[in-house]
Amino acid sequence: METLKNNGYEAPKMEKIGSFEELTLGSSTGNFLDADFPDGTPFGDLTFS
Repeated sequence: METLKNNGYEAPKMEKIGSFEELTLGSSTGNFLDADFPDGTPFGDLTFS
């Protein structure tokens, strides 16, 4: 059995790609419902989690 050399732990790196506000501004109400709501469901009856 061959043993691989362990070079130690290297912490993951994070690369900044923009501000949190800029990245989340693209959210919208959408045009389509998923399978949990039938067609024609009034917008006010939709639940969001």
